[in-house]
Amino acid sequence: MPPLLLHVPHASTTIPAADRADFLLDGPELAAEGLRLVDAHTDALFGTNVWPGDVLQAKVSRLVVDVERFSDDAREPCARVGMGATYIRTADGRDLRRLAPARRQELLAAYYTPHHAEADRWACGRLESQGRCLVLDAHSYPAVPLPTEVSSLRPEIGLGVDPLHTSAELLAEVEAFFRGRGFQVAVDAPFTGSFVPNACYGRDRRCQSIMVEVRRDLYMDELTGGRHAGFVAVSTALLGLHAVLARFAGRPTWPT
Repeated sequence: MPPLLLHVPHASTTIPAADRADFLLDGPELAAEGLRLVDAHTDALFGTNVWPGDVLQAKVSRLVVDVERFSDDAREPCARVGMGATYIRTADGRDLRRLAPARRQELLAAYYTPHHAEADRWACGRLESQGRCLVLDAHSYPAVPLPTEVSSLRPEIGLGVDPLHTSAELLAEVEAFFRGRGFQVAVDAPFTGSFVPNACYGRDRRCQSIMVEVRRDLYMDELTGGRHAGFVAVSTALLGLHAVLARFAGRPTWPT
């Protein structure tokens, strides 16, 4: 199997009953916040069922725990607006939860730590057995910026890169793929960076990673959360990306 990982951190809508009690919003308000923040359908959009490698998906909604944020609020820029690994504010600044430190640690232990441990096991295993690994970090974003967002740019496809873990060759291949299919593409806009397992982050360039963000109006109705006809076109394009990344992962030379 190619040393590929599809990382899907924000597709889940699951809020376990035991964790629902933490939230201050009523049912419709919480559902609306989920619709605004969850990367709806990205598991199906990016083809988790046909991905040619391994898949790592968050088990719960990012409203419960956001596995792609730093757990240390001092390192996480979004913590300044109450949206670190454990959100306490909504996207428009209202109170979402009040979490005591002990409760926050319970949530991280239940969802965050196991997710990252699994990513580390995968990366270390692939580096040991194949000397390389490649992560596709799968996301989407709303057509209209959220109040917490810094960038107002809204390309159809946003690519996020890491200075150490995204080689110029990888970026060029993925950018050319999307541009060749007629998509408007921007790099590190509206969001920057890409998920890298902690065991490799900042240490081992043999772990390569690139983030792909799809603007939601291309594939879904953002008011209802339902897919529309564009879903097929976007998912078909992303299926083609699978082959590009598999070929890249199998190239004779690899970043070191």
